[in-house]
Formats: sequence, structure tokens, C-alpha cells
Amino acid sequence: MTLLGDRPAAAAPPPPPAARPSRRSWRPSGRVVLTVVVVAILLYLVAGPLIMLVGSSFQDSSTGLPLSAGAEWTLENYTRVFGNEQTYTALGNTLIFAGGALAIAFTLAVLFAWLIERTDIPFPNASFVLLVAPSGMPFLIVSIAWSLLLNPTNGLINQLLDTWFGFTVNIYSMAGMIFVQGIGMVPITFLLVSAAIKGMSSSLEDAASTSGATLPQTLRRVTVPMMTPALLGAFVYLIVNVVDTLDVPLVLGLPGHEIVLSSQVYLTSRPPAGLPDYGAASVYGILMIGMVIVPLLVYNRLIGRANAYTTIGSRARHPKKLQLGIWRYPALGLLGLYVLIGFVLPFLVLIWVSIQPFYEGISQAAVDRITFDGYRDIFSSGAVGEAFLNTLILGAAAGITAVALATLTSWLIVRSRSRATWMLDLLAFMPHAFPGVAIGLSISLIYLVLPIPIYGTIWIVVLAMATQYVSLGTRLTTSGIVQIQETLEKAGATSGAAMRTVWRRILVPLLRPAFVNAFLLVFLASIQNLTLPLMLQSPDNTVASTLLWGHWDRGNVTSAAVLSVVMTIITVLAAGFLRNTTRKM
Repeated sequence: MTLLGDRPAAAAPPPPPAARPSRRSWRPSGRVVLTVVVVAILLYLVAGPLIMLVGSSFQDSSTGLPLSAGAEWTLENYTRVFGNEQTYTALGNTLIFAGGALAIAFTLAVLFAWLIERTDIPFPNASFVLLVAPSGMPFLIVSIAWSLLLNPTNGLINQLLDTWFGFTVNIYSMAGMIFVQGIGMVPITFLLVSAAIKGMSSSLEDAASTSGATLPQTLRRVTVPMMTPALLGAFVYLIVNVVDTLDVPLVLGLPGHEIVLSSQVYLTSRPPAGLPDYGAASVYGILMIGMVIVPLLVYNRLIGRANAYTTIGSRARHPKKLQLGIWRYPALGLLGLYVLIGFVLPFLVLIWVSIQPFYEGISQAAVDRITFDGYRDIFSSGAVGEAFLNTLILGAAAGITAVALATLTSWLIVRSRSRATWMLDLLAFMPHAFPGVAIGLSISLIYLVLPIPIYGTIWIVVLAMATQYVSLGTRLTTSGIVQIQETLEKAGATSGAAMRTVWRRILVPLLRPAFVNAFLLVFLASIQNLTLPLMLQSPDNTVASTLLWGHWDRGNVTSAAVLSVVMTIITVLAAGFLRNTTRKM
């Protein structure tokens, strides 16, 4: 029996068909776009020159430009280079030149750093400033000054040596090249090792002293071994500079027929007569890269065992000042002797020669000939004004480009969670392992082939300079970004700020000290650099360094001396401005 109210329940309606998820177009995040752009730029700046250098080494450049339609593939370049006895002479000279210069630089720099940071030498702050002052004099100017002081015919010091002792010194020799390069590298070597000496704990040295070790034994068995990473790091940085340098080999090496690999690349790619041999020059460039890659690999392997060199811990003791006793002022005199040799004498001889109509030493007749016509002629020259304007453009543009790229690269390296970050860091560091002559050669070949109208302009030099110094920029900007907590950026993003706003309102203000420091260092290095402007020189991109080399190479000694004095004053003032600016920040 069925009740009237009991009706069968209606069947539930079927569920509506599930809506298909709408296909939304994928949009890469700002970080992804930035990563792709930065990697592409670095690949273009770093991998492009390397590919061009390797490719041109397998091309017969006598039938056309490398990697152009008319060039033919061949192994003849390698056969000619490695079958030529001159290659092994240049290689041997490079090793002797680099080894001797580094030995002088490290011996003096470590000694001076130890005296200033670990002993009670008088006037340590003034000694620090005086020791760094010679870094304001570019190597080209230092080489010219020592040529004027020690050339065999009428060098000022040689005149005194001949009068007093009956002999002279020939600066146009391998020994002269080593002396000038080594003395000139002392300031930068001192800066690289002094911080490690200052910060090293004295506990191990105290233990050695308690065990009865003498001071020389402690230095040899404890102090120097514990400084191994700092010393090797400075060595890796400086060996690139020595292998790369063109200043000393051109000014002092060519007159004495002492050829090293850098001058060999320059002479092969820019011969005094005939056509350039780009294929052979590329092989020499690859050989130079191989020379500097080996110590870099050794350094990375050593840093992997960094715990073995740890000296600062929770119980580390601040280094005590060693009492020199009666040796305080002789030690100060030794440092003063270096400043005299490294800066005062070269600068004084340049001033003397700049006020002479022609150079033939010091005499009463020379005093009567003193004139300032050289300065008037130089400053009234339109070519000089154009060269200094190009130098200013070069320093500013290279500094801005290198620091901007370095900052973006450093931010991606520090903030990225990807395991491939090391590849980005390697790309940014690779230009430091490329000697300047190799970078200059490969970039000149690229823009001889590509239809981009910058060959022969100042902008190709800017591009080359930014490529070489982007690694220097990343070393400085990475440390600055590491010090900024990522929570500040996340807080800005959580508040609705776009990435560009986070950069403009948070990162850029906090990174200003690193920006200024990196820019001024790149600016200073760029206006002093001779190698890249000389490798890429044309009548339209002359800068102060190539103008100075041109006057010296043509025998215009007075004009070269005037330009040297002006450039030294400018670079010393710029270096002083750098120190004051960084100190205030």
C-alpha cells in the first residue's frame, strides 16, 4: 500500500560537463627574460671573439678575411707557427719576462705589506699612500721614463754611471724589461696581498715563536704558507697582465730585439710593411690563452681546499705589531727608495725632458735651453684635444657598459637557485683569462667581417674594453649584492612593486658604493690601457695612450714627455678621487 505523500524521488540531473581549462599563453617572468638577455650578451661578447680567434687560426687569410667567403680552411697556420724557431724564442722570452717581473713584484710587495701591516714601521699610513702612488703612472709612461733614464747613449743615470764608475746599463734588454715591469707591478701586488697579511691571525706565528722558531723560520714555515691562496690569487691575476702587456715590450723590447708573444701578435697582425697575417696572429693568441689558463685551473683546485688555509676562527687573535727596534728607520728608508725609483725619478725626468726642445741629458747648455713651447704646442693641437675627448668617452662608456652588465650578471649569480649558475659566473670571468692582444685581434676580425659599422670608430674600442673589464666589475658588484638581504627585494615585490621599481628604489641606492668603485676602477684602467686601443687603432679613434705611443715611435721625444706628464697628473688625480670617494662611502 502506497501513501499518497510518498512519491518516488526524482532522479538527480546529470552533472554539467566539466569546463575545459582555458589555454593561457605562457609568459616568461622578468627574471627569465633578464637571464636570457644577459646570457646572450655575454655569449656574444665572450664566445664570439673566442670562436673568431679559433676559426681564423684554421683559415688562410692570404685569400681573404678569416671566416669570409674567400677564405680557405687549412692547418698551415699551425704548421708555420710551431715550425718556426722564432715562436719558441718568443715563448721562452715571455716565460722569462713574466717570471722575472713577478718575482720582483712579489718579493717587494710582500715585504712592504708585512712591514706596513705587521711591524711598527714609522708613518704606516703615509707609507701606504706613497707605495700606491706609482699606480697612477701607466706602464707606457714608466717605460718611456726609464728609456730616458737608462738608454745607452744619453740616459741621465747612464751619464752619471759612466762619469763615476766607467760603465753604463742597457735598458733595451730582457733584464731592463723585467726590471721596469716588476717595479711597476709592486703597487697592485701590494694591494692584492696586504689585506690577507693584515687579517691573518697571529696565533700560529705565536705558537711557532713559543716553540723556539726564529723570525726567518716563522716567515718561511708559517706565514708564507698560510698566505698561499692570497699569493696564488694575486699571481693568477697578474700573470694575465704580464703576458698581455704591450707597453714595456714595445718601448724597451723592440729596440733591443727582445720579442715576446704579445709583441709577436701585434707585429703579425699590424706589420710595418705588407699585409697582416691574421691566421698566424690567431695561433699566437691561442697560445697566450693557454699560458694563462693553466695557473687559473691550479688556483681553482687550491681554493677547493680552502679549509686547509683557515687562520681566522672564534679564538683568532689580532696580529701583533712586531718591534723592529733599530731597523725601523732603515725599513722606512727601503720603502722610500722604492718610491724614489718607482715614481719620483721617472716623473722628474719626464718633467725635465718636457721643457727641452730636444733631449741630450743634463748640462748648463740644457738649462739655458729650458722652454715651455712643448706644452703650448701640445695644448694648441686639435689632434690632442680630440684624443683626450676620445679618452674621456672611452673611459666613461666602457665603465658604464661593464658595470651595468656586471651588476645584472652578479644579481643573477647571487639570487638564482639554478645549478647552472656557475656557467654564468664562468662566462663573466672568462674575459680576464683572455690577453688584451687576443681580445683586440678577435674583435677587429669580427667587425671586419660583420656588416656592423663600428670598425675604426671609438665604439669598437669601447666594446673591447667593456668585454675585458666585465670580469673586474663582477668581482666588485657580486660582493656588494651578497651583502644585501634578499628579504628587502621580496618585501618590495610583496608590496606590489615591479622589478624595475625594486631595482630603482632598493637595489640601486644600496649598491651605489659598489657601482662607483667599479666604475672608477674600470674608467682608470681604460684610460691607461694601450693594448686594446693600439690593436684597434685607426685615424678616427685615437686616444691619449695611442697618441703618446705615436709621438714616441716617431721620435718626438719632447711631445711624448709633455703628454706623459699630463697623463700622469690626470691618472694620479683620478686615483686620488677614487680613494677619497670609496673612503667616504
